[in-house]
Amino acid sequence: MSWLDQLQPASWRDVPFEVDTVEVKAGDNVVLHEYPFAELPSVFRLGAAAETIRFSAYLIGPDYQARREQLRQVLTGEGVLVHPTAGAMRAFVAGPYTMTEAPLREGTVVKFDVSFVRAEVRTYPTVKANTQAQAAQAAEQAKAASVDQFAAEFSLAGAPAWVQERVIDRLGGLTDGVWGQLKGVTAGLNDYTDQAVGAFQVLRGGLLDLVKTPAGLAGGMRELFALPDELATGAGVLFQSAYQSVFGLGAKLQRNDFEVVQQPTASKPALYGLGAADDLSMDTAARTQLGRLNGAADRLVNALAMAAWVQAVAADELAGHEAVLTQRRWLYEQCTGLLQEASRSAAAASQPASNWHDAMLSMMTASLADMMARGANRARLSAYVPSVCMSIWQLSYLLYGTANWADELMANNPHITHPLLVPAGLPVRVVQHG
Repeated sequence: MSWLDQLQPASWRDVPFEVDTVEVKAGDNVVLHEYPFAELPSVFRLGAAAETIRFSAYLIGPDYQARREQLRQVLTGEGVLVHPTAGAMRAFVAGPYTMTEAPLREGTVVKFDVSFVRAEVRTYPTVKANTQAQAAQAAEQAKAASVDQFAAEFSLAGAPAWVQERVIDRLGGLTDGVWGQLKGVTAGLNDYTDQAVGAFQVLRGGLLDLVKTPAGLAGGMRELFALPDELATGAGVLFQSAYQSVFGLGAKLQRNDFEVVQQPTASKPALYGLGAADDLSMDTAARTQLGRLNGAADRLVNALAMAAWVQAVAADELAGHEAVLTQRRWLYEQCTGLLQEASRSAAAASQPASNWHDAMLSMMTASLADMMARGANRARLSAYVPSVCMSIWQLSYLLYGTANWADELMANNPHITHPLLVPAGLPVRVVQHG
C-alpha cells in the first residue's frame, strides 16, 4: 500500500483536502524556579497552553491547481476544521503556512504545511443602552414640558368671576384627589414623606395666589408627582397603582350645571322648542373659556401622572410576561388618547418653552423600549384554579407531569402558606414552561 492510499479526507472551512498524520501540541504553561541547595525546583502553573495542531494537507488530481487557489483563499482567520483523527473543532489559522509543489517530480500534487490553534474569539466590552435611565429621563422631560404647556395655555385674565371661581374649585378638587391617592404610598418614607406633605400643603394653601402664576401652579403640582430617589424592590408597584388611579381623575370629579350642557329630553320639553343645546344658546364664550381652562388642568394632571408612572416602572423590576404586556398596552392606549385629546383643543395663547407633544411621544417610545428590552426574558404566567385542596407536589405533577416545580409554585404564590395545603378556589400563578 502506497502512502497515497493511506491519506484520509479532511477539510477547512468546507474546502476539502487529504492528510496523513497530525501533530498536536497541548498541555500547561509552567514556570520553573530553581534555588541554590534545593533538590527540586518549584513549579508554578500558569494555565493551559494553546492547543496547536500541525499537519500536511494534500491536494491531488488534475484539478489540484484550482483547488489549491481555493484553499489558499480560506487559510486565514477563524473556521471549522474537520480532521479524521483530531475531530471537528473551531480553530484559527496560526501564522503563515508553507506550500510545496513539484510538478515535474510528483505530478499533480501540492502540499500545505499548516498550523491551527484552538481558541475563542476575543470579545471586547460593548456599550449597552440603559433603557431604564432613558425612560426615566424622558419622563422627567415630559414633566417639564407639561409645566411649560400649562403655563402657556392657562390664564384667568379676563375670565368672569364665576368662571374663575369654578376653575379654582376644580383645581382644589384635583389637588385633593391627587393627594388622596398618593398619601398612602408616600407615608413612612422619612424625608420623602415630609417633602410630599410639604408640597401638598404649599399647593393647597396657596392655590388662590398660584393661579395668578400658572408656571408656579404647575410646578407645585409637579412636586406632588416626584418619586423617592431610591425605591425598595417591589415598592414601585404601589406607586404605579396610585398613578394609574390619578390618571383620568378630572373625569371623575363632580361638575355642576355651569360646566355641562343640560340636554332636555323629548318627554320634558324646555320653555322654548324641544330644548336642543344650539337653540338654548348655552355654549357661550364664558362656558368655552371654562372648558378650556378645566381641560388644561386635567391635561396637566394626566400628563404628570403618566410621566410619574413611567418613572415608577423604570425604577422597579418588571413582573411576568403577561403583566408586562398589560403595562405596555395601558401606556400606549392612555398616551395615545391623551395626545389625541390635546390635538383637538385650541392652540395656546403663547408659545410654550418646549414641545409638549414631542416630549410625551418620546416618553412613550422610551418606556415601551425599556419594557420590551427588560421584559423579553420574563416568564409567561397563567392562572390555574384548583378545584380541590391538594399538596404543592400534587399540583406540580398535575400541571407539569413532575413534582420538580413544587418549589417554584410555592415561591410564586405567597397565599400558599403550607406545602400540604394548596387552597381550592383560589387562582395559582403558573409559569408556562415550554
